[in-house]
Amino acid sequence: MKRRLWACILMMTFAMMFTACQSTSEESVKGTESLQDAGTNAPEGTGKDQEEIVEIIWQYPTSGNLGAGFQDMEDALNEMMERDIGVHVTFEPVGLGEAQQKATLMVSGGEQLDLCMSAFAPIAPLASSNLVLPLTDLIDEYGKDIKDLGADLSMGYYNGELYGIPPLGGSSGSWCYLIKTEYLEKYQIETDPDKFYTFEELEKIFEVIKAGEGDNFYCLPVDQTITPLGVYMEYDAVGGTPAAGVLLLNRNFDDLTLCNLYETDEYRNYAEIMYRWAQNGYISPDAAVSTETTDTLVAKDNYLGTFYFGNPLSEVSYASTVGKELTKLKVMERYYANNGGLSCLWSIPITSAHPEKALEALNYIYANDDANWIIQYGLEGQSYEIVEQTDEGTQIRFLSDNMEELPYFNPYGLWGNQYHYAAVEPTPVNANKLIEDYHRDTPKERYSPAMGYSFVRDSVSTEIASLSTVIEQYDKMINCGALDPKKAVPEFISALKAAGIEEVIAENQRQLDEWAAAQK
Repeated sequence: MKRRLWACILMMTFAMMFTACQSTSEESVKGTESLQDAGTNAPEGTGKDQEEIVEIIWQYPTSGNLGAGFQDMEDALNEMMERDIGVHVTFEPVGLGEAQQKATLMVSGGEQLDLCMSAFAPIAPLASSNLVLPLTDLIDEYGKDIKDLGADLSMGYYNGELYGIPPLGGSSGSWCYLIKTEYLEKYQIETDPDKFYTFEELEKIFEVIKAGEGDNFYCLPVDQTITPLGVYMEYDAVGGTPAAGVLLLNRNFDDLTLCNLYETDEYRNYAEIMYRWAQNGYISPDAAVSTETTDTLVAKDNYLGTFYFGNPLSEVSYASTVGKELTKLKVMERYYANNGGLSCLWSIPITSAHPEKALEALNYIYANDDANWIIQYGLEGQSYEIVEQTDEGTQIRFLSDNMEELPYFNPYGLWGNQYHYAAVEPTPVNANKLIEDYHRDTPKERYSPAMGYSFVRDSVSTEIASLSTVIEQYDKMINCGALDPKKAVPEFISALKAAGIEEVIAENQRQLDEWAAAQK
């Protein structure tokens, strides 16, 4: 059973624009009524007249397959939103990783777009180009529930203004390696659930299993959603990109000194490990050019496991994705980083026809579990059924083990309050309460000292663009072990310096120092 409930994930191009929704089907009405029993009751209807309904164009991140029930989902949602807040939503499907680029093209072309997503990209490019609206004043009136529920808005600020709103959910970083249990048993490898494993210790496990399984068996898929570098060491790219310098949190969670990540001993050692893993056959030789997702690869019999978000239920939640029992090997303890707003953020473009209503519609999803569930799971009886309900949550079961056979399936947990999502069997009914407690209990000493800071990159935007090109040329190849680091890393560093990385880091450091002084 394939899903990701808590991806901010996670992992993620626009294909088409859907037209205005058709009338709600009988299944949609039934699904909406059932969801009202399972989640929070919808607000009382306001009896909006048809002429008062405003149209909202809202990006919809998708992995590509919308399913025949997509329109039913949209219809059921609109029945609620038209009644309660006078909004009709038309979703604009888009590949998650290309959402910001597509939004930029639409806004630059003058097209109406009321809500857009920045996924695993800083808000800075949209904000500094004045392509999205500041929400600092609007949120107090139209986003009250978002604030009251405790969404972490610090990631959405740029130059003192709020531009992006994340889903409410776990945002602290914590990593593990999920390994198929059958191979641990087959090779009689004992593991310790309380231990944090280094890459060198994982390598010893890989060596044993690879020797037994032979060619065409791999230990690690590599994509740009979860890069091994982000699992290898704690760091904070406070400018939204390593090109603007990083704080080496693995050394110290108090130091506000930025450095060039790629010149560090840690990065050189990491690059050597990746190269060795590739040479030993732990990483596929076509990893740098493969377009297959991690989920697809790990579900295959010739993959051992993958790096994944660490939480109390990682191995249970991801087991249904790969169809195998998994064992969790903890790699990194949870921590909070600024990362320049490098998250999944909802924003309102300047071409929004109704900015206030757009924010009200976004707020509605956070405040109303019924609406949130409809987007996340579709309709009860059509895509899922309720297994158990308690005071601690609701457990559901999808109506097919093959997600592609469901009329509607949403692989990304990007909507509203993630802590109020249902637990999908076999995860326990109280799964999200456990996850919420886990993230909220992240030790304060593991918070980056730059939380709340935003880098204004206007004066070095040309250099950052050049640096992004250089990083794109080298980064993935090194992550996949496709380049010999003895040659590639010095070349990489030289190219970064020629493109202006030292000037960018100096400007970021100047602003960071000023910000830190103002906090005292």
